[in-house]
Amino acid sequence: MKSMRNRMVILALAITVILGLLACSTTGGLISRNDPTATPTKTPKPTFTITPTPTDTPIPTDTPTPTATFTPTPEATNTPIVLTATPTEEPTETPVPTNTTAPPTATRRPPTRVPATATPAPPTNTPAPQFAWRGEVTATFPNCAFTGLFGHTLDRNGGLAGNVWIHYWTDGWNGAWALSSWTEDKGQSYVGDEKNWDAYLADGPRAATWYACVVAEQNSWDCISNTMTVQTVAEPCDSTSNGIQVVRITFRQN
Repeated sequence: MKSMRNRMVILALAITVILGLLACSTTGGLISRNDPTATPTKTPKPTFTITPTPTDTPIPTDTPTPTATFTPTPEATNTPIVLTATPTEEPTETPVPTNTTAPPTATRRPPTRVPATATPAPPTNTPAPQFAWRGEVTATFPNCAFTGLFGHTLDRNGGLAGNVWIHYWTDGWNGAWALSSWTEDKGQSYVGDEKNWDAYLADGPRAATWYACVVAEQNSWDCISNTMTVQTVAEPCDSTSNGIQVVRITFRQN
């Protein structure tokens, strides 16, 4: 019911609006008919400016390409080769010499021969050393306390040579081996006891023949030096005598 009423109100308002618009349009049209109409003025025609027609620019003419002028090359003239031969003169014959008999010459006596002087033979080269080391006795000492050997092993320049084995022995005894040191042992206080190897042979003075040599290693019997042979005596042995109980041997490298 309420929606029906709303529809009626909307319809009434629409009719009112339409009627109002119709009234306005009728009044406006009448008023416009009674007013005088203004005569329109003529619009002057526009004047046209004549644009001059552009003149054609002449097309540049092609510059003719210069043609190559043919210049004939003169033909080479052959130069005649003239061979000039030098005549070889014929050899003249050499006359054969005639045999001339030479006068006889006096016969000379043969010269007296001078006996030739014998040319001395060149010195023989020094034989190479047989061993790598050589030994020599450098001192002897009396000693009533013991019998022994001692000394030095030196290199070629005379410096101490360590780690060198010396084998010493006697008849009926295979002996023992001593190893040299790189440092010198002063030993006793008296002069001449310096050494870098020594060998104790026996207590007290002992008369015997002893042998010693340098070997390559311990327990070896193969000498690489000459074998030194020394003798000691049992008496005398005091310090004022010439008895020998201790011998100093120096082995030097060849």
